[in-house]
Parts: sequence; structure tokens; C-alpha cells
Amino acid sequence: MGFGIQLALLMWKNFTYRRRQTVQLIVEVLWPLFLFFILISVRRSHPPFEQHECHFPNKPLPSAGTLAWIQGIVCNVNNPCFRYPTTGETPGLVGNFDHSM
Repeated sequence: MGFGIQLALLMWKNFTYRRRQTVQLIVEVLWPLFLFFILISVRRSHPPFEQHECHFPNKPLPSAGTLAWIQGIVCNVNNPCFRYPTTGETPGLVGNFDHSM
């Protein structure tokens, strides 16, 4: 049996099933439309706003040592956002936290 015949039989079966289940067909068509219109209404009621780029202070990873890692968590609890690059964001610079103690 060729691909075209199988596809035609499958579409005929699907059409027959959908014709018998009218309530299910209506729900399957209207539910995605309902969700789509909710998304459109939320998008229109809350338009996007411009925000400057955000640079966060560097934090050591656990591989830098347990003490340095905990200090990085405690010192940056509020996680401030800066407009300009912070110290230690120099590309190719390795070992920003060597002298953190």
C-alpha cells in the first residue's frame, strides 16, 4: 500500500471520527483560539519597555574554593545591576578571584 493511499485513508478516518464527535471538534478548534486571544490581550495590555543593558558583578564558582564561593554569594545577595561593565569582565583574564581573601 502506497503512502498516498495510506494518507488518504487516514484523513478519511479522521474526517469520519470528527464528524461524529461534534462537541469534541468544537472544543479542539476553539480552545487554542481562546488561549491565543488571551495571549494577544495580555501582550497589548502590557507592552514591552526599553531597559538598559545590565552588568552583574562577577561571582566565583565553587571550583574557585568554598570560601571564595560563599563570599561571592554573601557579598552579592541583592544582585545589583550596573549600566557599565564591572571590574573583572576583561576578556581573556583568568584568575579574577585569586586575591579575594
